Order: sequence, then C-alpha cells, then structure tokens
Amino acid sequence: MNAPVIQDANAWTEREQLEFFGSPEFAGILAEVVRPMGLADARITVAELHHRPGAGVSGVFEATNGSTTLYLGATAERLGTVPEGTVHLDSGRGSVIVWLHPADPLLPGLPLATTPTLVEEHWGGGRVIEELRTLAYRPLRRAVMLARFGDGQQLFLKVLRKDAELLHGKHLALLAAGIPVPIPAGPPIDGVLAFHRAHGVPLAEDLMHAPELPLAPQHIIGLLDALPQTLLDVPARPAWSDRLGWYGHAAQTAVPDQAGKIGELLTRLVRILETAHRGELVPSHGDFYEANIFVENGTITGLLDIDSAGPGYLVDDLACFLGHLAVLPDLDARYGRVNGYFELYATAFEAELGNRGICAKGLYARAACVVLSLVAGARDEANPDWHAVALARLVLVEQLLVRAE
Repeated sequence: MNAPVIQDANAWTEREQLEFFGSPEFAGILAEVVRPMGLADARITVAELHHRPGAGVSGVFEATNGSTTLYLGATAERLGTVPEGTVHLDSGRGSVIVWLHPADPLLPGLPLATTPTLVEEHWGGGRVIEELRTLAYRPLRRAVMLARFGDGQQLFLKVLRKDAELLHGKHLALLAAGIPVPIPAGPPIDGVLAFHRAHGVPLAEDLMHAPELPLAPQHIIGLLDALPQTLLDVPARPAWSDRLGWYGHAAQTAVPDQAGKIGELLTRLVRILETAHRGELVPSHGDFYEANIFVENGTITGLLDIDSAGPGYLVDDLACFLGHLAVLPDLDARYGRVNGYFELYATAFEAELGNRGICAKGLYARAACVVLSLVAGARDEANPDWHAVALARLVLVEQLLVRAE
C-alpha cells in the first residue's frame, strides 16, 4: 500500500514523539492505514503509550468503525530493518513503523500466544480454551497472556524477545532451591514460556484488605537471602538506581513543565548514591515488589517475574519494595493502611541493612529512584488526572530524598 507521510520537519525528540503519538494528526494517519483493510472512517484511540528512554516511544492503538475493531502497534524506535508486513512512515521529522497486532516485529511468538487454537495445540493437552486474555503488552518488549481452559486450569503465557531459554533455566534453578516460583508448563516455544498459576494471592491484595501487616518483614528478607547462588552466574541487569538518568529523562519527557524540578531531584540523588555503600554482591530478584509476591496466611507462596533475577544487591530489592509500596495509597483509597505498613517495613529493613553495614540513606535514595521511574508511567491520555498523579509521585520522591539526606 502507499504509506501516508508524516508532515513536519521539526527535530524528532522523544518528547515530540510522545506528543505526536497522542495527537489527532497521527490518529488521522492511522485511519488511512486501516482504510484498505475495510475500515473506512475508522475512529482511532490510544490504548497505551510507552516511552523507553534513549530508544523512543511506542504505542498500541484501537481502530474501529463500530462493527469491526483492529489493534495497531506503532513505534518511533529505530529498528535494524523494516520487517515485512509493516508500514513505514517517514519524513524529515522522523520515522514510525506501524503493524497490525499481533504481528509485533520483535516478538515473533506473539501470534502463537494470542491464537486460541495454537495455544490449545501446544499447551492444552486436549483441553479447550474458554478464555485467552492479554494481561500486559509492551510493544517490541514483552507480553503476558492468560489462558483459561474448560476444566478451570489456568496458564500464563509470557512472550519474550530474547532469553526465553535463560528464563526457563532460572525457574528450574529456583524451584530446585525451594523458591516458590511458578512452575513452567514445558520449555519455551518460539520465545513463549507457559507457567502454571502460583498459589495464594498477590501481596497487593492483602495489603489492601488485611486489618494488620499481612507479611512480616523477616519473611521478605528470608526469601531474598534464600535465592540460590547460581543466580550469580547469569548476566547482571542494572537496578533502578543504575538507570537513574534514563528514568529522569523519561519523567522530564512525560511531564515537561516539571523538567527543572526533576533535574534538581536527579542532582540530589546522584550526590547521595555516590557515597551510599551498597553491600556485597548477592543473588537478587531485580523487580521485587508487592505484585510479584504471592502470599497465603502470612507466608510467601509465590515469587513471580524473575526475568531480572541475577547478581545484585539486597538494598536494591528492598528499595524496590518500599518504592512501590509508597505509591499504593495514591492508586486506590483502599490502600489507606499502607502508609503505616511502609513505616513498619522501612524500620525493619533499616535495622537489617544496618546489621550488614549498609546505611539507611542508600535505602531511601534507591527507593526514591524507583518512584521516579514510575513518574513517566503516570502519563495516561485516557486519564484526565494523570498530571496530578505524576506530581504526587514527584512529591514522594522528594519525601524519600529528605529521609535519605
């Protein structure tokens, strides 16, 4: 087909990409892309936008004419080649690649994981799928699907762009060490890993409803201490604080009217992190927070999303937990007790780290880095209050910095 051309010769910054992807201009371009597919006069809406600092902006868009609905992916990231089946939009302003979901150019396993007959064929074991639902999708990065079968059993399908075999091996190693990670339903197929559901409920659910602290701090520290030494042999991934510059840039891009304030926070954080001792290198989870911890009757029954597990630092895992905990009350009023829980966890973590020669200022500065990483995610064009959410998270960064200083 003849691809429409982006009109505008301005410099193609990531801030402009973000604005452009949410603009009526780009919606009109996508409407022309789907017109030859039988969707004349389609209405285009933004389903979600993702900004990866240093790479660019990607998004998912809904196109509908009232009777037929299609989903499109689009990215301003530079890909090595323009994959077959995509539409390449180009001009002096910049380039955008558009594809019809699920033909993500860097997730070749996505069509497999989103097609019920194929999921039944590979993981059904003779069972029929009753539901196949997308739980998460980051264009070009990963996706998570839920498959529910007629007998009530559930599988979670994780679609990866790389390292599926490595992740499968991590699960087997942690299971062998007695860590309750989800059990794989077999080796990866085309970059797709299937897992059985963990027992219990997410800690986030207990934090919302439990009348008292639902999980003792010593259970959290004990779980992290029990991670097997074999994780030290896998490639390390940077912690949130190691990517501070990236997340600061993303926050400034998403909330440009706060760029100066964010720059000031970055300067203060860097000053603390330069002198805050991290402790010794240990096996680490790498993305340790309440949504990835399952619990039952006060014990940990599941540890999810171990993609980043490898060499790391205890202080970073505990800071990740505190940072995510800090934002919960602003997400939902039912997390009203969490501010008190935060103090209980913070006090216990401070004491444990102090026994290991690690000072509290590093814990709070790294928790502030985690909250700063969540500022850009507050930008949601479908939420008229997103700017207030972003500002509230910047306030939390400031509060954690005061503790650190």
